Amino acid sequence: MKKILYSVMALAIAAMTFTACEDVPAPYDTPTGGGTGGGGTEVTYEGEGTLEKPYTVADAIKYAKSFGQAESEKQVYIKGYITNITEEYSTNYGNANFDISDSKDGGNKFTFYRGLYLGNKKFASGDTQIKKGDEVIIYGKVVNYRGNTPETVQNAAYLYSLNGVTAGGGSETPTAEAKGAGTLEDPFNVAAAIAYAKQVGSGESDKEVYIKGKVSKITANYVADNYGNATFYISEDGTSAGEFYCYRTLYLGNQKYTSGKLLELKDEVIICGKVTCYMGNTPETVQNKSYLYSLNGATTGGGEEPAPTTDLGTADAPLNVAKALEIINGYEAAGSSPTDAYVKGKIVSVQSYNSQYKSITYYISDDGTETNQLQVYSGKGLNGADFAAKEDLTVGATVVVKGQLKKYVKNDVVTPEINQNSQIVSIDSNTGGGGTEPGGGGGEVSGNAISVNFSSLGLSNQEKVSTLTLSDGTTLTFDGGGNSNSPAYYNTGTALRMYPKNTMTINAGSKKIAAIEIECNEYSGTVYNASGDITVNNTKMTIDGLKLKFDGPNASTANIANASTTTGAPSQLRMMTLKITYAE
Repeated sequence: MKKILYSVMALAIAAMTFTACEDVPAPYDTPTGGGTGGGGTEVTYEGEGTLEKPYTVADAIKYAKSFGQAESEKQVYIKGYITNITEEYSTNYGNANFDISDSKDGGNKFTFYRGLYLGNKKFASGDTQIKKGDEVIIYGKVVNYRGNTPETVQNAAYLYSLNGVTAGGGSETPTAEAKGAGTLEDPFNVAAAIAYAKQVGSGESDKEVYIKGKVSKITANYVADNYGNATFYISEDGTSAGEFYCYRTLYLGNQKYTSGKLLELKDEVIICGKVTCYMGNTPETVQNKSYLYSLNGATTGGGEEPAPTTDLGTADAPLNVAKALEIINGYEAAGSSPTDAYVKGKIVSVQSYNSQYKSITYYISDDGTETNQLQVYSGKGLNGADFAAKEDLTVGATVVVKGQLKKYVKNDVVTPEINQNSQIVSIDSNTGGGGTEPGGGGGEVSGNAISVNFSSLGLSNQEKVSTLTLSDGTTLTFDGGGNSNSPAYYNTGTALRMYPKNTMTINAGSKKIAAIEIECNEYSGTVYNASGDITVNNTKMTIDGLKLKFDGPNASTANIANASTTTGAPSQLRMMTLKITYAE
């Protein structure tokens, strides 16, 4: 409802002031006081955004505006007073909405939007309630929503302290000595598990480890008619000191809970599974990738080890789709594989793109037809890279996918799938040969110019590029510029894609570059020219339809940069052709 109201207000304002309805990104470090022309005023901050020196609310507003309408690249601490509470906590989602200011009287306003409670946990009815006038420190990513509402990113922030009180659990540093090797014979104690998770970081561990401790808090016990997993905390002694978060953990034998003893406080447990440090600050198990190995000394089958798991393939010897379906069909309702499987198949159809998670849902089968197909739900790209659009995958391409097999059930309808957060290990577009070798003599010389069609260079689909050498000796060197998505070629649109902050440096050797032209790709009405924010040596190129042009720089090198501050597909530069004209 909040977002709808903002949209209505924005439209009303636009109509009254006769401004254009195009999304125009705010400049970096927008000055707060007058002035016209270029340059602006340097933005200064009272705080540093750290726990030791958190941002003030005024700082947070400036910081959010500095990213235009994009999310901040890092999480920051912000200190202020609660001046308005929109929603104390949501019973459905366990998060809250409130505003903070630098004083209890209000004034400047920053919104804590759908953020979590102390310790990065959901709000619960038994928690200390927030109220106006409370002094808080919040921690998370920020955004200037629609260019006019500085706020935290939804579900990417939490309440670090409330009137000086911090979480008594997962975020505190354990005082116990770290012990154990993480094996069944010598499991990690809780302190060692926390240390290991922090070492892993925000990804997930590449192996399963064993962790021993006592249950200190139960957030959600096993529920047979829901997900069959539990969420709880463990510590060395069953108290709230130095807790580790066991998130959506399965039951004994790595099975869903259907019957048996529920968890109780002070139970001694051994957990087996993968771990992560969620958002860089909460050590925990990876959702549905851990299970209760023992409960007060009892394991599956009266103390015997669980039966060996089914062969789930490897990157070099993946399962075919038929075998993956056979394994999934053997699971109980909503069952899943204990670890990731590797499955090879041909893409049958590409269903949808999720812009929030930058993932794609698609189907694969052994022969590329709809017969015996397997859904890959909300999967990631090559080696876990983000997708930028639905068109990033091509029907008919052969892929090897790494992810958890799952029998998904909803309204009595069973869908065999590879669960969300899978990644493509390898991809073969099967589009045939032709062209020159990558980086080996591409481009057609005519007079004092060279024209390059990126589809003729022999690049494979989703191939990341570093240096291409053209037939006249000119080199094109690409760099990610700090973006996790680096320049890459895609068959869809037959274009080389440059994402925000990506650069391409042209080095013409002894020749001088007199002009540069780029032809962009257009798809479904979207022109992929990075919203026109393409610079050459920090000077913008001019736009002529699908072409970007630049006269100069009359030097042997030119640095082309995607300077877009927008998000989504329009932020990309998709180069179909490049023409370089040299000085005569």
